[in-house]
Amino acid sequence: MFYLAEAALLSKGMAFSKHSAVIAAVGQHLIKPGHLPVRLHEALRMAFDERNVGDYGFESPYPRERAELLIARAQDFVDTVEAHLRGEGEQAKQ
Repeated sequence: MFYLAEAALLSKGMAFSKHSAVIAAVGQHLIKPGHLPVRLHEALRMAFDERNVGDYGFESPYPRERAELLIARAQDFVDTVEAHLRGEGEQAKQ
């Protein structure tokens, strides 16, 4: 999701080196103007938060339901952003 978010921003001539900057820029330049639906920003933030927990503080087995939710949101993110990058913008907003 992060690399695809970077690609979407790069298509608008923007590049950022920090995860937090990419997430903020997605919100400001892709979500707020209506190029992509709000749910994608929420999914990207959720994935980033969960990644941080996994990298720095996870101690018990990860809940299966949570993993399934993240996978579904990641697939939605990939499908929608790819459609947007292909110029299928109206379909990407749905």
